[in-house]
Parts: sequence; structure tokens; C-alpha cells
Amino acid sequence: MSLWWDQVNRPIFMPEDLDQSWDVIIVGGGFSGLWTAHHLNLIDATLKIAILEKGQVGSGASGRNGGWVSALYPMADAKLHKFFSQSKIDELHAHLSISIDDIGTFAKLESIDIGFNKGGSLVVARNHGQLTRLRGERIRDARLLDKEETKARIGMKGAVGSRYSADCATINPAALVVGLAKSLEKRGVSIFENTFADITKRNRVHARGKELKTAFLVRAVEAYYEKTREQIPIYSLMIATEPLPSTVFDDIGIQNREAFAEGSHLVTYAQRTPDNRLAIGGRGAPYTWGSRRNEANENLAKGHQRLRAMASKWFPVLNEYEFTHAWGGAVAVTRDWAPYVRMDNSYGELGGYAGDGLTLSYLAAGAMADLITDRKSTRSTLPFVQWRNPRWESEPLRWIAVNAAIKLSGVADKEERITRRPSVIMKTLSPITGQ
Repeated sequence: MSLWWDQVNRPIFMPEDLDQSWDVIIVGGGFSGLWTAHHLNLIDATLKIAILEKGQVGSGASGRNGGWVSALYPMADAKLHKFFSQSKIDELHAHLSISIDDIGTFAKLESIDIGFNKGGSLVVARNHGQLTRLRGERIRDARLLDKEETKARIGMKGAVGSRYSADCATINPAALVVGLAKSLEKRGVSIFENTFADITKRNRVHARGKELKTAFLVRAVEAYYEKTREQIPIYSLMIATEPLPSTVFDDIGIQNREAFAEGSHLVTYAQRTPDNRLAIGGRGAPYTWGSRRNEANENLAKGHQRLRAMASKWFPVLNEYEFTHAWGGAVAVTRDWAPYVRMDNSYGELGGYAGDGLTLSYLAAGAMADLITDRKSTRSTLPFVQWRNPRWESEPLRWIAVNAAIKLSGVADKEERITRRPSVIMKTLSPITGQ
């Protein structure tokens, strides 16, 4: 069970008859779809918008993620420079930074308690191989902290340094997705839960046995667009502790509730929640043949146990407390690790956030709304707009390469601990990992 959903009352959304003419139909009731409706409504409140969700709003990654509202972008600036000017890249990062505050402002204005806290983020090096990499990576508006500065912020065992960025907030994502859906419902947007939609052609959608009429159709299902070479599902798992005594944080630190992670190759992320839990996540579950989603990978017992062991190594005091929650979900990764917003006549699609979706979905949805309404704006010309991703390799090459990269990420972390230098293994995997 997700900690986030355990703390939120989940309403049911089932409005009037679906069989009518719509200005915009959005398939997918996660952040991509909900934010698209939000931005469209702000631009033109008269638009008749329907959101079709096969489960319940936020039942995918939108309600299960690590709760980082960050300015991270999955494709590195060095790769963006091959296609875009420095000014265009600067615009992208400026929009990402502004979007963090926009999300916090929206929650405040709508009186949605999402636990928004902009404490920044820490990436902690626990060996000198990690530290050398952190020093060599160019992350916009981030600064390096030495061993003592790091210890003053976080008591992670073995820390030898860190990188701090102010551009990150933490939230309860399930609270945001429910609050956003309620806000849209009040503004006249129709949300149909438990409604499977079949996009038969790029401008046609069937639901409940009928072809629906719409001027614009948007696919906003992220990792649920599966069994394709356009993107693959990669799984993240999470655990959460019981509420910890405030005295425990005298040792753990993160007094400003900074988001934090270890600077390992095997992705990790964590936050201190408003009720003093640690919610900790990481990757490592295997990729499934044919880019199929596999719900078993979202509840992989070995993966959750690995996270508990990792958390106890970070903070040995956690051995004295219980881990009360364990869950997981899938995110969509494109071959070049670039997100996309595409509009072709009356059909649009967006996604491919590679785990950075809390902020990116807000910004990408705004660009989608601008494209639908033919509104000229800087966000409608950002690098991810009309981006065409290369396809993943055919099987079995895809299965072999992706699972090898996942497995060898852990091996590379061991290599760095031993050699005290950045991993040679990961350099050979960069065409797959996007690094």
C-alpha cells in the first residue's frame, strides 16, 4: 500500500453521460491528463473537456512516486546542445524552475494540503568515486558541499560530500492529484473513472461501446502506453518508515526537509514527510519482455528488502523502527531519455518523463494546451515540443540491453567503492542509460 494514498481520501468521479460531443477528450487521469485540462480551462473556460481514466485518478505513477517537485530534466544539457541554442535551453530550465513554484501556489490557492516544502535537494556521495562524479557533473544552479558542510545538513553514514540544489520541493503526490481532480470538477471538467478508452486511430476513441465525438484527442497515459518500441516501462519501488521521534532527526538531520539521494548509479530518492517519516525509493526491478507492464515488478519483495537494507546503511538508527509501507510503479523511458509533447492536427500525446514527471507533466501539459488552442508562447516552443524520439531496439536486444544496464548499475556502484574512481562500466553503458 502506498503511503501517499493511505493519507488521502480517494473520491469517485463519475459525471453525466459520456456519449456527447466534446471539444477535447483526454485519455489518462494522471498528472499529464489533469494538468492538460487545467491549462486548457485557464485559457478558455468554455471548452467542454472529458478525461477518461480506466482506473481511478492518479492510480498510476502520479499517485505513487517519490514526491520530488524538481527542476531536473532527463536529457542532459550536453545532448540538448546538439539540437538547440543555449537561449532555448535556458528557457527550458527557467520554465522548470517556475513550474515548481506554480504547483505550490496552485495548491495554496485551492487549499490543498500537499505538504509542499521547498527545502531543496541533496545528492550525497558516500565514496570518493561518487564524489569525483558529482564534481564533474554540471548541474545548473547547484553547489558542491564538502564533508563537513554535508554533515551539517544530513547524517548519512559514510558521506564524504554532496551536491545541493535549491530548486526542489517535496509533496504528497496523491494529495495533489486528488485536489487537482476536485478543482477541475468544480470548474466543469468531466472526469470519467473506470472507463477504458481505446484509441483506434489518431483521431478516434471508443469507450463504453461507442465512438466518441471530439475536436481534439490527447493520449496522456505515460507508462501505460505499453508493448511498443516508442518507450519502455522502468520500475521504481518505495518504502516508508513509521513516524520517527523528532530526536531521531537530531542524528539524521535534513532539518529543512531537503529531498535527498545517494549519488549512486542505481537511482535512489527520498524525503522526510510532514509527519516525520522517511519515504525512500529506488530502481532495480527488471524490465519485462516486449515493453509490457508487469504489476508484479511494482511489488517486488526483493526490491523492497534491498531498499530497507540500504536505508539502514544510510541511517543505522532505522534498525530500531518499522517500515510500514511498501509499493511501486512504472515510469516511461524513451530511447533518448527525452520527454515529448506532440500534436498532429487534432491528435496529441505527451509523456516520457523518465521519473521526473511531477514538474515536467505540469509544464508539458501547459505546452499541449497552447498547441490545442493555437496559443503562441515560449512553452509551446520548448525542446520537448514536437520532439521525435528514436525507437528502442527490437527484442531480444532490448531485453538484454536494458536488463544488463539495470544489473550492471549495481556492479558499477561496487566498482566505485573499491576503486575510489568513477565507474568504467557505466561509461560503456551510457548509450543505454542516457548518461
